[in-house]
Amino acid sequence: MEFQRQQGSKPLYQQIESWMTAQIENGKWEGGDRLPPEQFLAKEMDVSRGTLRKAIQRLMKQGLLEQKQGSGTYVRQQKISYPFAQELISFAEAMEMKDYNFDTDIITQKIVQPPEWVQNYLNISLYDLVFYIKRVRRIDGEPALIIESWIAVDRCPGIERANFNQDGLFKSIEMFSSSPISYGVRKFAAKALNAEEAKLLNLTMGDPALHLSQQTFNSYDIPLECSQIVLRSDQYELTSVLKR
Repeated sequence: MEFQRQQGSKPLYQQIESWMTAQIENGKWEGGDRLPPEQFLAKEMDVSRGTLRKAIQRLMKQGLLEQKQGSGTYVRQQKISYPFAQELISFAEAMEMKDYNFDTDIITQKIVQPPEWVQNYLNISLYDLVFYIKRVRRIDGEPALIIESWIAVDRCPGIERANFNQDGLFKSIEMFSSSPISYGVRKFAAKALNAEEAKLLNLTMGDPALHLSQQTFNSYDIPLECSQIVLRSDQYELTSVLKR
């Protein structure tokens, strides 16, 4: 659809803004697409570069466009929303609900003695073994988050046999635990990526990320697992729907 100027209507820069928004919303311009250079786009639309630039700047403030220094103007990739702040749901369950393609890289998995902070979270002793697993979850091949989980072995016997490439954490726990997950506690904080995290997420050390600390319990208030999750915040966001 070509841009058509409307005489006697709203200001020209707003007409351009509306037209560009429509290109994005109807999928003609997709996230990651590079816009033609301003001089070519302005000539094609028969408007001045100043008017076009004003429309682009307004769309940048709305988060629809972004400029990359030395590269040009791009349609901004819209962030994928997770309902982690309002539902006790695993990453795999959230992605399946949204019909996203995702996969898992298992960095390590083993049975270990728990560090002191895990002992406190799970209410166990040093000699109560835990199953430790560290994973990177990817969406369409791009790393989205790092998950480290510690699961009490005596409360989920056989958990080390779970297929974490195929099944999510909660599903796996409930397959091997005699008591299903009843509720969980999550805490959220901002953090800067360390060198290892940045490498796993294809980002730069010091980049901002969201840190989630998680505990899940059965119906007897016994903790089954605890996890530390690092979520990249440049492409993904948490959502919470609150009612009163």
